[in-house]
Amino acid sequence: MKKLLFYSISIFLISLFLVSGCDKSDEEAIGKWIIGTWNIDRYVQQDYEDGEITSQSESTDQGEIVFRDDGTGTDIGGNFNGSDFTYENTDTKLILTAGQTVTEYVVESFSTSEFEFSITTPSGTDKSVERWYMSK
Repeated sequence: MKKLLFYSISIFLISLFLVSGCDKSDEEAIGKWIIGTWNIDRYVQQDYEDGEITSQSESTDQGEIVFRDDGTGTDIGGNFNGSDFTYENTDTKLILTAGQTVTEYVVESFSTSEFEFSITTPSGTDKSVERWYMSK
């Protein structure tokens, strides 16, 4: 009985260790997946008043953004005005620094081929939400 308990606890601890290890390697992989050229397929801006959408604009084929493995990037004809930038990313944030301006975006979804991020600008009870939908 003691052996069974020992083996059960051992298997549980090994399983716990393996599952924890997967999460960390997934985060590291996300950092690698962002590297490359991303097409800005769609840009959407929504304005809200009292929780209701009051206006929405959308544009497609907004150029490309290049993320390099050294933490730098370049906007090629997109929403970021052709600027060079540095970046940091996690599974929930994308932080771009262009010149003296640091902007933190929320990563909405991310895979090896699709990437969506947004920024919300509050104004009292109102807000504006901008979203970028990108693909490789």
